[in-house]
Amino acid sequence: MPPKISVTEQISRRVVITGIGLITPYAVGREQSWHKLLTGHSATSLLQELSNQLGRPIAGGIIPDSELSSASLDRPPFQSDPAINLTLKATCEAIEDAGLDRSQLSNEFAGCVIGSSKGGIAGYAELAAASHRKSASHDSIPPEFWLQCLPHACSQAVAAEFGLQGAALTPVSACATGLSSIMRGADLIRDGICNTVIAGSADASLVPAVLSSFQRMGVLATDFLSPAQACKPYDSRRNGFVVGEGAGIMILESLEHALERNATPYAEWLGGGLGADSTHLMQFDPTAESLARLITDTLDRTRVSVEELDYVNLHGTGTQINDLYETRALQNALGEPAQSIPCSSLKGGMGHLLGAAGSVELGFTLLAMRDNIVPPTVNLEHPDPQCNLNYTPRTAVSKSINTVLKLSFGFGGHLVAGLLRHWQPASR
Repeated sequence: MPPKISVTEQISRRVVITGIGLITPYAVGREQSWHKLLTGHSATSLLQELSNQLGRPIAGGIIPDSELSSASLDRPPFQSDPAINLTLKATCEAIEDAGLDRSQLSNEFAGCVIGSSKGGIAGYAELAAASHRKSASHDSIPPEFWLQCLPHACSQAVAAEFGLQGAALTPVSACATGLSSIMRGADLIRDGICNTVIAGSADASLVPAVLSSFQRMGVLATDFLSPAQACKPYDSRRNGFVVGEGAGIMILESLEHALERNATPYAEWLGGGLGADSTHLMQFDPTAESLARLITDTLDRTRVSVEELDYVNLHGTGTQINDLYETRALQNALGEPAQSIPCSSLKGGMGHLLGAAGSVELGFTLLAMRDNIVPPTVNLEHPDPQCNLNYTPRTAVSKSINTVLKLSFGFGGHLVAGLLRHWQPASR
């Protein structure tokens, strides 16, 4: 059993990321997803059944595995919610990537932080449909099924599957959930509560109730020539996002713990920041003051200068307001260097993964650091003159990437920023 952690050790504990598990509309798996993302092609497609139900074309980022997808019509009824299956599969890949085994996780210093933006919405949709079917027998519904739809079900499933005895938490912060989960996991390590944390999020929301709600809000992409071109971040023709599904899970460890077992980290988590823009439930302050302040404060607290930033992974939803808001925040926080720092949004190619967006995009950011490649902003063909940053349109660019900023935000004004530095042995 690891020794208890002293207060002195807590103060200096550094956090590194040693494993990545990704399931995305591109592919089931980390490397396959990464290689397809770099091609600059979109993985979004037409949701035919939902389009018929809603009476208009709806595009979505569907996982290419019917057993894992919330859009699948072939999934057996009243089984595990798709979000749980996505979480467990991505967790297994992350654990294998980190070189861990179960015996190293079954102790009081290993925990998990698996976020959810809304819980098992696909499972709730099944329950709602069953209650409206006159022929449905409620005796056929497993009594524990509704428990698998609750927001904490994914973190509970991971803790149970791997025998974790440390903290098991479930942040809920809309579309900022994924990144806030990583940040909370890092806090557990820095505070000396855990040595190892399985952190990330999953989302499986390709169901009529969610999509019709977004449609009524006016935030879904419309009038697209093809589903693959529906979401166009920072493009002058952008008019909304495309909902996708997926999971991103990271293995976080204290630096000491990782080095003791000879693991090679992807990066060090330098620190993160949280903020709020309370302007409106669905809109942000046009001046972007809150997000700009958050970026500045996060840089200051981690002692990272603007000149050190090599890449910014953007939230970039493809909506008129949000893309301009994020652009203005970076311009105000970073000043003139904002014009030249490479950045990109990944939602044009795979859709907006809602609660899973931040963690999946962080996983891709770590791979960008590993391979020194800036991933492209797919479908950016007609730049908006007001969105004038270096968004890496359509084509990936080779570049040395050492220090990165990741941004996520969501409905209700949730704001999260994270800073990471590429791991090199010299950084010991």
